[in-house]
Amino acid sequence: MKISCFKFFAVFFCFVSIVYCKTIDTLAIEGLFIQQRPVIENTIGLRKGAEFSSSDIQSAIKKLSRLGLFRTVDMYVTAETDSAVSLLCKVTEYPMIEAIDFSGNKKFKRKELEEKMTLKKGQILSDALVFDNVNIFKKLYEQKGYLLIDITSELLQTRIPGNVAVKFKISENEKVMIKSVSFKGNVDIKESKLKSKFKTKEKKWLWGGDFDKELYKSHLDSLIIYYNELGYVDAHIVHDSIWYGESKKDLYIQIEVSEGKKFYTGNFFFNGNKVIETSQLEHTVALKKGAPFQKSKFEATKELVSNAYREEGFLWVQVKDNQAYRGDTIDITFDINESKPAIVRKIDINGNTKTMEKVIRREMTIYPGQKYKQSLMMRSVRDIYQLNYFGNVKPDLSPNDDGTVDLDFGITEKDNIGQFSLGAAYSQTDNFTGTMSISIPNFRGAGEKLDLSFQLGKTNQLVSLNFTEPWAFNTPTSLSGGISYTHYDYSSYKTTEYGFTGGVSRRLKWPDDYFSASAYYDLKWKEDYDSTKIKFSNNLHIVPKGLLSRLRLVLRRDDTDMPTFPNEGSSVEINPEIAGLGGNYQYIKTITSCDWYYPIIWKFVLGTHSKFGIINKLPWSDDIKISRWDALGAGGVYGVDGQIRGYAERSFGSIYNPENGKAMLTLSAELRYPLLEQTLYLSTFADMGNTWASLEQVNMMDLYPGVGVGVRLLVPMLGLMGFDFGYGLRDPKKDNRFSVNPRPQIEFHFQMGKGY
Repeated sequence: MKISCFKFFAVFFCFVSIVYCKTIDTLAIEGLFIQQRPVIENTIGLRKGAEFSSSDIQSAIKKLSRLGLFRTVDMYVTAETDSAVSLLCKVTEYPMIEAIDFSGNKKFKRKELEEKMTLKKGQILSDALVFDNVNIFKKLYEQKGYLLIDITSELLQTRIPGNVAVKFKISENEKVMIKSVSFKGNVDIKESKLKSKFKTKEKKWLWGGDFDKELYKSHLDSLIIYYNELGYVDAHIVHDSIWYGESKKDLYIQIEVSEGKKFYTGNFFFNGNKVIETSQLEHTVALKKGAPFQKSKFEATKELVSNAYREEGFLWVQVKDNQAYRGDTIDITFDINESKPAIVRKIDINGNTKTMEKVIRREMTIYPGQKYKQSLMMRSVRDIYQLNYFGNVKPDLSPNDDGTVDLDFGITEKDNIGQFSLGAAYSQTDNFTGTMSISIPNFRGAGEKLDLSFQLGKTNQLVSLNFTEPWAFNTPTSLSGGISYTHYDYSSYKTTEYGFTGGVSRRLKWPDDYFSASAYYDLKWKEDYDSTKIKFSNNLHIVPKGLLSRLRLVLRRDDTDMPTFPNEGSSVEINPEIAGLGGNYQYIKTITSCDWYYPIIWKFVLGTHSKFGIINKLPWSDDIKISRWDALGAGGVYGVDGQIRGYAERSFGSIYNPENGKAMLTLSAELRYPLLEQTLYLSTFADMGNTWASLEQVNMMDLYPGVGVGVRLLVPMLGLMGFDFGYGLRDPKKDNRFSVNPRPQIEFHFQMGKGY
């Protein structure tokens, strides 16, 4: 009975509350200049005729405050009856930025301040936003040593209601310089040594003295790292003090250190290792027994031990170190929990929108079902990059509950790697030349290569068509073929050449899998119209016309990390050519080249390049029978066996000096820096080289040097373009050598498709 009464009263009160629920008669809104009325109505959900309760006021205030458009929000009940209420919503808007101005800024230009600030015209300006930007400007000045900077802001009303002009008033004051840096508590390490290692420097003549708070903190950490490298593993900063001098222009820094005891490296022990022998793990130890105990090398040793296991597929290995102290000596014991090897369950490839998946998979050296190896993963990434179809290759590893792993290769295709060009080129030798070329290095997305070229100029004409299948018969065997026609007409020489070229190339696994071998056969008709049959004293016969039957062999080892702009690695190539398998030409021409790349400081890369060439007679022939165009040539960059920038094209050997084209040596060094990775590079270079009439005449003191600067730019649809400006440091004419130019001068060299 009591429960029934309770239910009755509950239902009764609910009925009464529903019957007497009030509605909104009017909703007035005040304070709007920028925002529109619907913004408030839609946010709070209250409007004329809607039901209303007292809790709606607090809810509406919270909702409007969250918008970040109003400095203050208030709501009032202005009139009330038994069934209706009248509401007033009163807001104070944040203003809108109409203009931004600065005054007092002398050390920073207006543009520099605008680049750093987060304000922009038309933006709603909150108090927090003003505060944040004042701090941004202060930090900018403090980084330059203006620690006494004072910045205030002022909001000026404009003609448009609700809009303001923000003005930042800057008092730069004097630049504060570090007058003195001193140390306290150092016993073993002299203060002069600490000052040399501490990167926050006091003012000395023309350098030092700048103070940056953030850099200062990192420099304190670097100081402790320096102590750690000397064996002071417990060294720490006790206290550091910074204060101004009386003039407020000088800053004084005192750093109190606790050096602790110096420790030396003792013995290393390994427990729990079953897969890898202790003797092999000992080779990973970067510390030398008896030497100061260096923390960085100790951490590197831990990582090397773990990497040794990861290389064997034990990704889940746990290496725990225990340090035992014997006086000033630290012995290390590594407790190893090897766990189980990780097996690759599957490999996914994503992002290849143009390239067939099989083209990528056939470059991989890691496969499903294999035990995971880090070196195989990185080699796969390198080989995929070498295709030169992709801007990025990002591997990812996902562990599974059963201990296996899944690999995912995220591929980013390069834009428009196919090249189509239609235009004109100019060189001092060839004058103006009209060009059209189509090059598709990833034809049909199958990795095939198709090239079609036309050149038409006053001195030369060229037509060529070439096709390459890089993976014939589902094996790493490349087949290629092409036809070509060329005609050159210079003031002294004119030649025509046409014929066929076919080739086969194969990747090798011995001596290692960076090797490849290639063989090409050329069958061409060659005719030099303005040349007669000449025999020089060095048994070199210039054959004016005839059939060329030539076999070209290439043995190459290339372990560079990138195909176009390598950062490290080397490329070595031996290229013998044998002409005389029938036809009218008989010679053996061998060129050996070697390129090395070394990463140095920052992003600078040093590249060194060398080429050596020699022409010999066939064993069954008494003389060398060759076209002047096939004699070894150097000078410039175009159509020569060895480049020497700073000199005109073909200045040495080749068509103008065939008698000096039996031996060649060129050397180059280039220092390059990327303005935009894999796209735009600047370089400075030094080349030297020469050609001679015989191997016996080769002389390292008889080289022609050239120096200069260059630019490489990779342009979609146009390909890789090179612009070099070189200056020859030696005059060939003074040595009675042929020279296109009357004297040394700055030479401009343009080339396509060649990096550094």
